[in-house]
Amino acid sequence: MKKGKILLSFGLVLGTLGLFLTLAACGPKEEDKPVDETVTVTYKNGDTVLKEDSVKKGVTITAWDPKSTVSDEFFGWFAEPTLTHEFDFTKAVSENTTIFGSFVGYQKDERKWAIAGSGTSSILASSNWGKVYNPEHYMTNASTATKNIFKMTVNLFAGDQFQFTDPVITEDSVSWGHQRGAKYIAEPTKNDVEYFSVGGSLGGDNSTANITVAKDGKYEFVLTTYPKGDFQKDGTTNLYDNRSYYDKITYTWLGECEEVRAEVETIFYMKGALITGWGDYVNDFTALKNDNGKATLANVYLVKEDEFMFASKNKDVATGTLSDGNSYIRGANLTEASKALVTGTANMKVVEDGYYTFVYDIEKEELSVTKVEYTPKAGAYYIDGSFIEWQGVNDDKYLLTQDAENPHLYTFGKITLAENDEIGIQYYNKALNQYNGFFSAKNMVSNANFDLTSGANAKAKVAGTYTVTFNSYSHLLTLTPAE
Repeated sequence: MKKGKILLSFGLVLGTLGLFLTLAACGPKEEDKPVDETVTVTYKNGDTVLKEDSVKKGVTITAWDPKSTVSDEFFGWFAEPTLTHEFDFTKAVSENTTIFGSFVGYQKDERKWAIAGSGTSSILASSNWGKVYNPEHYMTNASTATKNIFKMTVNLFAGDQFQFTDPVITEDSVSWGHQRGAKYIAEPTKNDVEYFSVGGSLGGDNSTANITVAKDGKYEFVLTTYPKGDFQKDGTTNLYDNRSYYDKITYTWLGECEEVRAEVETIFYMKGALITGWGDYVNDFTALKNDNGKATLANVYLVKEDEFMFASKNKDVATGTLSDGNSYIRGANLTEASKALVTGTANMKVVEDGYYTFVYDIEKEELSVTKVEYTPKAGAYYIDGSFIEWQGVNDDKYLLTQDAENPHLYTFGKITLAENDEIGIQYYNKALNQYNGFFSAKNMVSNANFDLTSGANAKAKVAGTYTVTFNSYSHLLTLTPAE
């Protein structure tokens, strides 16, 4: 009995082993098992490959920290070499992927950054859109041996607009360079409080768009720059088009303003391709007159080829000082009825030559245009001034000659002026002994040889002989040094 039990147990063992071997032989072969598919993730600095990772297809990856590999300052990973859109590390990687790093090295910034803008705060009113740069307009250079840092503390009011720029100042002109506008300001809204927004821009993108103040206050600004990473827009060499992926404007709201907002009247005026040569002239033929919330410019003659819009000046009520404003009237402000007479959504054109009256509802921001029948007063154009004791209209030798091909153009050969001589053009009806207009400083095309700010009359700063041209369409007076 014992022997039989032993044989039976041994047989059970063999049977069990056989079953196991049979089941094992029926399992999947090694080559039939599914293989995890992988993709390659490449990290680059420009054209240089920094790292390659082989990862499982369909997984999300964690951003690699390159600081131990690259000594330049690191600004993040982007989806394309133009560094426009940050790479989204929350999305699964399903194909070979290249991630582009934003890096820039240190270079000392030799520029002198300043604020330029317009508004009711004293700093921007005096700036007059960068026509004036006094010591208070410049930022303080607080740079270290490895970081370019510029600081400024100013009082600003809601509605003010500004940018930071490196002024280009020569003997003959003052202009902007290396603008840092709305694109560069970090966190314009903090803790659900809007401090700044993107303002108007006549130049295109947010790099040159104005920063608009949304909340009154005293602010400290910090501009951090990386000149080694600067580039020119569209490959130009224009300082105005300098750009940066790296520069940043940060700010701290320090509390309420420590100055009182100036009382300001906004004066709108027409400017255009032919009517002012896109120059800024505020005179009887361009300025809208304000009355109970309506601003009106009546009986202005326009040709249909001329492109125009309305800009603004801020007039300090207390002092009478004018500075450039930051409000504009464009085609987008036209009423529906006016669109039958005027085309355009930005700059405008009338559909036919003629006289027009413009009425702008300041509160509604609506521009109404009507075509009117109007006959201007008759007269002739005479040179007049202190150098001939204001007797030009009594002497036909000072009469301007109308051009045979351009009826709007009137010329006078040569006039000799001493320093401080005053000059203008009288529009005079000799038969009726009637003065119908006077054109001088407000109408004169910018000229460094003349003082156009002292009053109604243009005053010679440089003695000399000048040729005279007056355009009766634009009402602009040009004095050019004679050869």
